[in-house]
Amino acid sequence: MNKDSTTRLGVPYSLFYIFVFMTMGIILVFWPLWLSERGLSKSEIGNILSIPPFLMVLVSPAIALISEKSGYSRTVLFTTALVSCGFFLAFYFAEDFYLYLLLQAGASCCFLSLIPLGDNQTLKAVRLYDLNYGRIRLWGSLSFIITSFGVGYLLDMIDINWTLWLILCALIIVAFFSLTLPQLPNEQEKTTGNPRIFLRKPSFLFFILGAGMIIGSHAAYYAFGSLYLTSLGYSKSLVGFIWAFGVMAEVILFAFSNRLFKSARSLHLIIIGSIAGIIRWGTLGFSDSMVLIIGIQILHALTFGLTHLGSMSFITKHAPKDVSASAQSLYSSIANGLMMGLAIFLSGILFDIDPSYAFLAMVGMALTGGLIIWVLTKVVPPSSAPPAKEYTHQELP
Repeated sequence: MNKDSTTRLGVPYSLFYIFVFMTMGIILVFWPLWLSERGLSKSEIGNILSIPPFLMVLVSPAIALISEKSGYSRTVLFTTALVSCGFFLAFYFAEDFYLYLLLQAGASCCFLSLIPLGDNQTLKAVRLYDLNYGRIRLWGSLSFIITSFGVGYLLDMIDINWTLWLILCALIIVAFFSLTLPQLPNEQEKTTGNPRIFLRKPSFLFFILGAGMIIGSHAAYYAFGSLYLTSLGYSKSLVGFIWAFGVMAEVILFAFSNRLFKSARSLHLIIIGSIAGIIRWGTLGFSDSMVLIIGIQILHALTFGLTHLGSMSFITKHAPKDVSASAQSLYSSIANGLMMGLAIFLSGILFDIDPSYAFLAMVGMALTGGLIIWVLTKVVPPSSAPPAKEYTHQELP
């Protein structure tokens, strides 16, 4: 397949990521501010944002299982986006804290399930047609940049209450573009025994725990970063720029990922993400220098971008094709659900005492996750080659 053909084939996946990350940009950066505007305290916001992700451990793999067993992956994506939209719409009519909690649970589970489901479809196309995952995924990061900066500027001029309507519009567009993803042929793989045993292997579970802790260490920043920065006197547009600046570095990483990391070991990439997390959260928690806070955002390329690339590579190389969607969703539900939920809950308590304590706890998470992955490098042998067009995977011990 020539370069023009692969570029055209990658366009629907790029469009899907553009609008998924447009939605995420609005939610991550401005949703806590919207909740604060509705009269909720920081601890209440922490509870609302932390408890629902725990449900992802059950809900996200269940949605992935439906997608795998039914064979209607695009329909599952479409339905999940619309259900998430319905939960967010109900926020307009909510006033009670516990109703907010219930709605956030439904909205978070559905929206966050879109990403592993989309990743599974994209990585399948990457294997079949030799597409560049980093190049496809960078459009999502670019969308996040434009959204966080543009929406911040817009909300400075109008009203924070528009946040909800912007989320609803973005989710409707996500639902539409989920139906435009190509219908891919089935991948052939000879497997023996029950492939779902893979999901219970200790080495896979320790991989999820380690990588999940590094991703989860973003919790204090994701949940309270905007509130923390506005408390330092930063405008909404500057807060949006600070978020965007970090993702700019991630875009550059994804653009050159094939050239830089194609032969790198997956677990080593995750360890680099851990080291960057220790530096990033330690600096953010103990400095109020605008120049340093903006500059340290460049490490987002490593703390999230490189950890994500390493994790996707690990799952692609080791998961049997019959459980690849479940493996993606289990990883996402632990990293973005259980780990993120625990960390947000802890951060909410510590943030009320002193923001630096919350970021110090994130340093501990990044360090612990990196140590787990380092131990795993001693157990799991390096992958010999990436999966071929006829799906193959390397067994985990």
